[in-house]
Amino acid sequence: MDFYSKFVKRREILNSLLCVGIDPDITKLPPSLEKTSDKLYVFSREIVDATAEYAVAYKPNIAFFEAFGSKGIEQFERLISHIKTNYPEIPIVADAKRGDLDNTARQYAKFFFKELGVDSLTLSPYMGSDTIKPFVEDESRMVFLLCLTSNPDSSELQKKTFSETGRTLYREVAALSEKFPTKNVGLVVGATHPKELLEIRKAHPDRIFLIPGYGAQGASLEEVISVCGKNSLVNSSRSIIFSSSGPDFAQAAGKAASSITEQMRKLLS
Repeated sequence: MDFYSKFVKRREILNSLLCVGIDPDITKLPPSLEKTSDKLYVFSREIVDATAEYAVAYKPNIAFFEAFGSKGIEQFERLISHIKTNYPEIPIVADAKRGDLDNTARQYAKFFFKELGVDSLTLSPYMGSDTIKPFVEDESRMVFLLCLTSNPDSSELQKKTFSETGRTLYREVAALSEKFPTKNVGLVVGATHPKELLEIRKAHPDRIFLIPGYGAQGASLEEVISVCGKNSLVNSSRSIIFSSSGPDFAQAAGKAASSITEQMRKLLS
């Protein structure tokens, strides 16, 4: 099943938009895992198992694994395998923010889509549409273009206006997405920009949005749900996975995911 079909089916079954972000910051892992040699994998696996009944999608961030070289990458690969084997109905968005020339892009696509078998990937569109094409040759896959990100300094570039078109950079990226099928190319739009999120949604009603910035970054769930539409994945990472620093970290993550899901269901209805 392709990413789009997985997403729609999962969204309808759960009546939710929750994407669980897996960002295993080693400085925040529970002390109970201190002597565990593969702690990144064990922590992430336990979070996945505890939240699977609530996750419309998972978004593991490869940076927290890459920081430890081959040992970290091996744990990332094991995590992807665990999700695919035990929860094949839940789509995986690899948060890697890749973007490079055509021949290099093909190597990234091969690793993430062929070797790992993830359903989707985050991309930087800065180098233009020819660097996106290698990632969407397989029509079963999805990519999310960084459009308007949730970090405080995103406006330094993303809200600058093009003199040729009168549009901001984030609007140009959103327009670029229209060169590609809706089922293959979506947009990353931060929850910390609700006004612009509504603006982009009105202009691109059918695109799937990946929306970071809810929870630990301060954006209101009520505000986000009211403007994002059902074609969205609202990501929550730290507010779920670090709900507890004790041995009950997985159980606490499950409770947090359950609570967010209930809030989303009420708001969506």
